[in-house]
Amino acid sequence: MKKMILFIVAVMTATVNMAQTNFRHISFEEAKAAAKAEKKLVFVDFYTSWCGPCKMMARDVFPQAKLGDYMNKTFVCVKYDAEKEEKTLVENCRVKAYPTFVVFDADGKEMGRLEGGNSADGFMVDLETIVNPEKNPEKIRVRYDSGERSAFVVSTYAAQLKSEIRMMRHGDKEKEELLDKVIKDYFTSLGDKQKLKKESFFLYRDYADNTTDDKLQYLFANRDKVGKSDRIEVDTILEKAYKQQIYSCLYYSEPYTAEQIDQFKQQFHELGLNADGKYTPCFAVIDAHASGNMAEYVKQMEINYPKMEEVVRNTALMGMGNALQEASKDDKDKAAKFLRSLLAEMPAVNIYYIGVIIGELEGTMGH
Repeated sequence: MKKMILFIVAVMTATVNMAQTNFRHISFEEAKAAAKAEKKLVFVDFYTSWCGPCKMMARDVFPQAKLGDYMNKTFVCVKYDAEKEEKTLVENCRVKAYPTFVVFDADGKEMGRLEGGNSADGFMVDLETIVNPEKNPEKIRVRYDSGERSAFVVSTYAAQLKSEIRMMRHGDKEKEELLDKVIKDYFTSLGDKQKLKKESFFLYRDYADNTTDDKLQYLFANRDKVGKSDRIEVDTILEKAYKQQIYSCLYYSEPYTAEQIDQFKQQFHELGLNADGKYTPCFAVIDAHASGNMAEYVKQMEINYPKMEEVVRNTALMGMGNALQEASKDDKDKAAKFLRSLLAEMPAVNIYYIGVIIGELEGTMGH
């Protein structure tokens, strides 16, 4: 249940910049002609009207700015309903699963394909293994195993491992441990100057899941030593990580000590991320929980919930079940009453999940 709710929180709190993938409404023959003229490849999305992962990719993934920029620069993008359009192409490509994404060169020769949904980052990594010969997984693994530890090889190898893990329904502990080792070994092998070079920023951007991570703490402590031309990127990495940590703290998916919260809050303010006081209500709730006084935590939720931004509110509500697992029955009942008072004004999509949390707090789940 926790994993399912965490997924819903991620969806509700995601922000999408709409520099989206440009799918052109043209035939495959026209797409090939355009690719030749523009010196690009052809990307075809074969979908169906009833396919859930197809809809997810169209709604949540292809609109993302980073992916859209990459797709529009690299491909002439088209999409076809495989049950209605370009039937000959569908038959020739032997499309059997949906969504199926096929990359062609400008002459119409297939270069590779992907099946199923993915995140924007994972999708880009997988596409690069098709279009960039230097990022062929076998070649990268050989280079890594032979001892090459350039930023290019390590970042590419790590990204490919991460993508493979992401596609496994139940994860892969062995690969997860290997990925952790690849990142840790590389980071510890670098000198101070190398750690602060742009080529090393992938370590902080992609492989530091928590602000207590040694890598992120190193970047925070040494951010003033980064070259002027790269400072904006470093500030962006830190801002994203520290703001995202707000959601993690409010969701209580992992324990935080009062000392860790104090350090996080101090660094958050030092980065100037709460200059307008927008996150002050969040910290009031987080501090109350870190104190161990669950009655005060519920009280601060009641006071500060209306002051939070909507996406933060959603996470704070979703986190109440986790936050109060060891609380007294009285505190759980007060929290459930508070949540019930909000149901009438909630979007329909939230009501089910908040109802589950209310059931857990009241002990009525399964009864």
